[in-house]
Amino acid sequence: MSKPFQKSLARRSSETDPVEVFCRVKPIFGELSCIKVLDSKTILVTTPEVNNRGLSSSNSRGIQYTFEHVFDEKCSQKEVFDRVAFPLVEGLISGKNGLLFTYGVSGSGKTFTMNGVPENGGILPRCLDVLFNSISSVQARKFVFKPDGLNGFDVQSNVDAMLDYQKEMRQRTRKTPRKVPSNENLAARIPDVNKVGDVDDDCLYSVFVSHVEIYNNLIYDLLDDCAGDDNRIRNPQSKILREDASHNMFVHSVTEVEITSTEEAFEVFYKGQKRKRMAHTLLNAESSRSHSVFTVRVVRAPLNSSGDEVLQEKNIVSISQLSMVDLAGSERTNRTKNSGQRLREAGNINNSLMTLRTCFELLRENQTSGTSKVIPYRQSRLTHLFKSYFDGEGQVKMIVCVNPKVADYDESIHVLKFAEMSQEIQVVRPNPVRYELGFTPGRRRANINARDENGNCGNDISPDLGIVYSLGPEYPPYQLQRHDDSDMLKSLSNFLQMRLEKKKALSKELTNKELSFRNRLIKMENDNVLVKQEVATIKAALESERRKKSIIDSKLVHLESLNTNLEWKVMEKNEEISTLKNALEEVKAGLNMKVLEKEKEKQLYKQKMLSDKQRAHREIYQKQKEIKAEYKNKMKMKDEKLRLVKEIVANETLATPLQHDSSSSSLENSVHDNPRKGFVPPVSWALASDSPVASENAGPMTRHRRSLSAPNADGMWLDHRPVTGPLPLNTVLQPNIKKRKSVTQLTNVKDLSNPKTSKYCLTTEADVGGEVETRLYKGDIIATNGGGAQVVFNEVETLRQVSPTKTTPLKRRSDEDIAFLVGGPRAADRCKYAVEGHGKRFRR
Repeated sequence: MSKPFQKSLARRSSETDPVEVFCRVKPIFGELSCIKVLDSKTILVTTPEVNNRGLSSSNSRGIQYTFEHVFDEKCSQKEVFDRVAFPLVEGLISGKNGLLFTYGVSGSGKTFTMNGVPENGGILPRCLDVLFNSISSVQARKFVFKPDGLNGFDVQSNVDAMLDYQKEMRQRTRKTPRKVPSNENLAARIPDVNKVGDVDDDCLYSVFVSHVEIYNNLIYDLLDDCAGDDNRIRNPQSKILREDASHNMFVHSVTEVEITSTEEAFEVFYKGQKRKRMAHTLLNAESSRSHSVFTVRVVRAPLNSSGDEVLQEKNIVSISQLSMVDLAGSERTNRTKNSGQRLREAGNINNSLMTLRTCFELLRENQTSGTSKVIPYRQSRLTHLFKSYFDGEGQVKMIVCVNPKVADYDESIHVLKFAEMSQEIQVVRPNPVRYELGFTPGRRRANINARDENGNCGNDISPDLGIVYSLGPEYPPYQLQRHDDSDMLKSLSNFLQMRLEKKKALSKELTNKELSFRNRLIKMENDNVLVKQEVATIKAALESERRKKSIIDSKLVHLESLNTNLEWKVMEKNEEISTLKNALEEVKAGLNMKVLEKEKEKQLYKQKMLSDKQRAHREIYQKQKEIKAEYKNKMKMKDEKLRLVKEIVANETLATPLQHDSSSSSLENSVHDNPRKGFVPPVSWALASDSPVASENAGPMTRHRRSLSAPNADGMWLDHRPVTGPLPLNTVLQPNIKKRKSVTQLTNVKDLSNPKTSKYCLTTEADVGGEVETRLYKGDIIATNGGGAQVVFNEVETLRQVSPTKTTPLKRRSDEDIAFLVGGPRAADRCKYAVEGHGKRFRR
């Protein structure tokens, strides 16, 4: 071409189209259905009386969902394809990208809708049929378009394409023939005969396909040649995602196979299908354990002006693709009963589908509310791969497959809600690139017609004959009749002169053209030299870039292998973490069981302690009763002794001299004043020198005496002498106690619980009718089981000084009154208990 071609790119379209969502209801036989098709756009989902969790539902009303179109149980595969996928094939041929995926729970018919069976093909085989039916007459020679590894294509000439084809054929003959995986029922397949009518005849088309699966959030190539005899990939390497110059996501280093017919396409498709990961579950006999992505790419390039060869410019090549995705079904573990590897696969499938739902919800929120939230495409390989469709241009369609069985009610509700929400997402309408090359339309058809005509005539005349040079008209019919015919000679001379001048003019023009051609040739030669130098420079730079690219590729392969190893290590660590978590849960459960056992033991111990305490209390009570009975017997014996002593004293009183009548009468009065207290033997007493009574009765009666009941030296006494009372202590009749500890108040329990203290004595003095009376309340200190002490009173001694000069009878007072005057109410109570009981226990 003398001038470079001109191209004009169409402006990016600002118009948007919603995501088209279609619903297909799977037919069921002999089971209850919870989904009913109301019309071509609406379905009704009725809440079952008992859902799959075994809970009765009180909401008996149905929920309606509206879609672009609803296919009922009786619709055929042909109807689904014509309504959903045929427009995508038209857009693919015209240069538009498309995305179609099936979505639903396990066992809802997604794979059947996408693939079908050989005798009743699904969407994918019908797309291939219609595509090759439409472009069969305008297909390019194989290897004219060659992938460049960066999601683009290089254009080769027919000669280079033929050399590559021969090279491939030689490699095939040298290799050991491997069994081509194919479907046994491929011969019974019924092809689709539809075709797209609007196909540009002045372009050549080539078709490339790739087949990958997303398994456990890793991408694997199903067409990789490193397979065994059973067509299973040995040690598959995961692929990475990259972004090309047009910001489109693609799988790096994926195998793209150029196909020229429908049969080749099906051979490639079934090859990948046999390598796809499938497994048996409770919900489906052949359940997909990965997301399958089958991509068809159509490469289109215009022909030259002659219409016989593709233009070699790479930047005018148009590339469009259609991705058909068969999503793995969402499933619940409580229904599938998966474990181990199947449980891990189900978790990754559910996570990727949840990421897809999250991305759709954020897209809708950004478009409806005008927000700019970050969409987490990179959280899943599935959403990251198709990011270009939602952020760029393309047609996006979804087929939601639902199973109307009552057991799938809960899962179907979630699927239908997500599908109905997806219709609110807007995608930019694709607008294919158009080039203005200035070529005549229909040139390819004209070239074919010209070749047909030349072949029918049997010659090789080129339709371009060039310029025809002529010296003039043909010679006139001159005939010389006579030798002197001058007119004829003159006419011939003029004719020859004219031809001679014409010849000179043509010669001059030819010389000028030769000179011009020579100058142009010299200029072209110079330009050629410059171009060669430039080409050499470019080749050197290209070679350097290739070396750099090879280094980068090797580094990339190394890093990919490292990345794969790290991913495997991460997976192993995650498994270890899950194992450790399970072990930790078991340990926690064991600790909880031990805590519960300890609590039970503690309760049992408390009950046992309570029973032991009650038994101890009963034993103590029984011992107290025995001790009481013993002390009562002793007191009876003492009372009997006291009665005898009283009788003896009474007899001795009659025999004493007269000067002792006052003292004897006072002693007798001391006995008769308190008859209920019992008789106390006479004691030796001493009269203090500072006593007022002593001052009044000074004389031979003033002498110090010792109480006859003074304690012996065994043990230590606790001498309790309260400071309250009308008279001070140490006045008259004080006991002589050697080992004692004197206290005025019993506020410290240690005074009683001291192991060295074994006796207790409470001393009180009172003025009774003008006479000084001293009382000694004696008892034994006994330790208690609780760590304290108790006093058991066993003796009361009353000492009274009687004035011999006083004739007025003494006013009788009770022991309780005197104790009240000396020690207060509490002392009176203690005295009452001690005197009345003669040994009753009194606890301090």
